[in-house]
Amino acid sequence: MAGMLVKRGALFHAFTCSSLFHSHFLPFSTNSEPKRPFIPSSSTTHPQLQQLLYEKSKVGFNKLDDALEVFDKMLQIKPLLPVIKFSQLLTALVRMKEYSVAVSMFREMRVLSIPVDIVTFNTIIHSCCHLNTLDYAFSLLAGIIKSGWVPDVFTYTTLIKGLLSQDKPLEADHLFRKLIRFREIQPNVVMYSTIIDGLCKTSNTSTALKLLRKMENLGCRPNAITYTSIIDSLCKERRVDNALDLVSVMTHKGISPNVITYNSLLQGLCSSGRWEDTERLLTEMGVRNIPSDLHTYNILVDAYCKEGRTKDAQDVIDIMIEKSVPPDVITYNTLMDGFCLRGKTSRALEILNTMRNNGIAPDCYSFNILINGYCKRQEVDKAINLLRQMPVEGIKADVQTYSTIIHGLFQMGRHNDVHNLFHEMLKKGNKPDIVTCRILLDGLFKNRYIDEAISLFRMMECKDTVHDIQIHTIVIDGLCKNGKLYEARNIFDKLASRGLQPNVITHNIMIRGLCQEGLFEEAKILLSEMETSGCLPDDVTYNTIIRGSLLNKRYEEAVVLIENMRAHNFSADASTTSMVVDLLPKEEQKEQEEQDPAVLAFAKWFLQ
Repeated sequence: MAGMLVKRGALFHAFTCSSLFHSHFLPFSTNSEPKRPFIPSSSTTHPQLQQLLYEKSKVGFNKLDDALEVFDKMLQIKPLLPVIKFSQLLTALVRMKEYSVAVSMFREMRVLSIPVDIVTFNTIIHSCCHLNTLDYAFSLLAGIIKSGWVPDVFTYTTLIKGLLSQDKPLEADHLFRKLIRFREIQPNVVMYSTIIDGLCKTSNTSTALKLLRKMENLGCRPNAITYTSIIDSLCKERRVDNALDLVSVMTHKGISPNVITYNSLLQGLCSSGRWEDTERLLTEMGVRNIPSDLHTYNILVDAYCKEGRTKDAQDVIDIMIEKSVPPDVITYNTLMDGFCLRGKTSRALEILNTMRNNGIAPDCYSFNILINGYCKRQEVDKAINLLRQMPVEGIKADVQTYSTIIHGLFQMGRHNDVHNLFHEMLKKGNKPDIVTCRILLDGLFKNRYIDEAISLFRMMECKDTVHDIQIHTIVIDGLCKNGKLYEARNIFDKLASRGLQPNVITHNIMIRGLCQEGLFEEAKILLSEMETSGCLPDDVTYNTIIRGSLLNKRYEEAVVLIENMRAHNFSADASTTSMVVDLLPKEEQKEQEEQDPAVLAFAKWFLQ
């Protein structure tokens, strides 16, 4: 038996990888009191063990080993403890977010024919949804029925939430409607709210509104959570007036909005620049005795900073302190970003020091904000100094930190420093992401390291890391600007076979490259193909090909293109206008050479 226990412990240890998912179903304890580790012994009595399981089902064990030893102890007890005690152990594992271990333990229980009930099944379905193993979760649904139990509201709510977390709103809605149609369960407000929240998070707000009406018609009263999900979604879709109307509806029905509801409205109003309505909303919160929380203030600080109103943002922080709502790292980061957007990096540095003085530790994002601010002001050495300061404060620079400085170095033409920093980034364990790849290719081309850029692109192709239209657009642009139209055209022609759809910028670059090489007919064909594919030309497209027609002295075709451009409500830019003006004879040329009447007529027609 002891050998079995050792093997079982080893099996469970194999499943103790850290989970990427956080629990949204069960409240976790915030008790800061240290918990004594429990190690069961032969002298542990049944009542002691049962009391322990009850307690740990609410807060979890200190260590996974403790839970596994309790399981081994439970298997030794004859007769077995009640099924509720095994369910409590599984619940404790869920509290610890050891979802894979909980599933493995459940499977061993089934192998050992240990009885289970609906609570046991629901706990494991809940774990499966966190592990994204929905197929197994739904197989357990069949297992519930085969075991003689009836799935309850919690079972289906958990499955529906699992589908929604996997971005499968249609499947979730189908399951929900099926349950109602066949009267499998009587949905409660939690289930309705779960579905409505999932629909809103997948941009199906209109469907969520219909479900809200149906819910009410079927006699299930929505709560503030139900309404807030829809209000938040409406605000994110910039349908703030509809959101405000819905708040009026819920208050009329006796459902009071909470601070989360008001925060959603506040975010919507601030994003729309409706400052007067924002003030009215804050006044209404005061009248309803709904105090602003940290998120409320952070929304205001962010909105003011985006408008360049850093003074107002600072006033908000002063009010926070007066109201005993301490600013957090997000508050200060937002204010720092606001100063950097205005080019005031010295003020942003002061905010960083204020954070430290107030006992708030800056995070990686704090440094990234200031580093980005320095790079935009071409003060790259200051950015590098901050990078060197980060490990001193116990902060690990991330790929964004390095990518920002690399971009700044490229702008300063410091190619060798880019090489050194890039190798440092790799040595520190930061793998380049898609943004880093774009910055590297763009910087190499713009600094005329063409062969190195092409070599990097080919290497990225081999590693299959270039499935990105922006990367291909950068390469096509770099090749065209450096006289390598054939290579650019070759890459452009292969986009479709690589599953990439060229956008308007990609087309504009190719059209410009063709026109500059005198291939005006090919540029016209590409314009036609562009329109056929559903990629509509913009003002840059028209101006580019019009300049190409002028460059190739195709004035009649230029007239057609200009009329087409104007018909689409676009106008000539400064470069196009300058080219047309250059067609007019200068004062000193008027008597020396005869002007082509057609060219003169075209120029006058264009400028009238």
